[in-house]
Amino acid sequence: MTGEHVLAVIEHLLAMSTKDSTRSAATSYARAFLRFLRWSDLNDQDLARFVPRTPCWRLAHLPPRLPWQDVRRAVDAIDRTTAKGRRDRAILLLLATTGIRNKELRSLDLEDIRWRAAEILVRQGKARRDRVVPLVQETGEALADYILHARPGIDSRRVFLCTVPPIGPFRASAPVSRIVRSRLERGGIKLLRGAGAHLVRHSLATELVSQRRPINEVADLLGHRSMDTTAIYVKVALPQLADVALPFPGGAS
Repeated sequence: MTGEHVLAVIEHLLAMSTKDSTRSAATSYARAFLRFLRWSDLNDQDLARFVPRTPCWRLAHLPPRLPWQDVRRAVDAIDRTTAKGRRDRAILLLLATTGIRNKELRSLDLEDIRWRAAEILVRQGKARRDRVVPLVQETGEALADYILHARPGIDSRRVFLCTVPPIGPFRASAPVSRIVRSRLERGGIKLLRGAGAHLVRHSLATELVSQRRPINEVADLLGHRSMDTTAIYVKVALPQLADVALPFPGGAS
């Protein structure tokens, strides 16, 4: 193996990747493998030096998001007369109004809904800490409708259950993402490949920032440990950015 071989392989790997994170990971893994070859005396050359570094800037790209009216249209298009429709509407509204993650939604227990206080306790999120999110009236009504009239009567405290055998809690993220994707597409929304539940979370965050809600308030709702994670949504708030822009040197003030 020579440096030319390494460059050819890396060029092939980078051509297969579309995301900066994937490209950066591919070069990092290749570099580690080539260092192992030299360390184990399987190759006497320092081939790792031929692997280019691919930077991956966390805040370089805008998160995928939907206009809020598209989310609203998808919710309104759900048929409330079926058990599946009631469940899916409650799922979509909960994601759209609280911004909870796929895993957090699947882990939600009946006891976590505080009806009188109009709030939901989200246990051990990604940041490994509990947080409380508000339960708006429409979402609360959709949840109550599902729990009282459509939720299967099995011995499980999880709020959301499958509607087809084997009936029980969602065991993985894929079914929830398929539900969200299906409901968005039925609402006439064209989605990019791989779009799912997290797309609704991004859409909520973008909408809140566009409404000039304090960034720390948005961070608390989403359960972000670092404010930098939430700061990416500020990039789509063009009116706010225009307000803080400095005058162009030599131009009118």
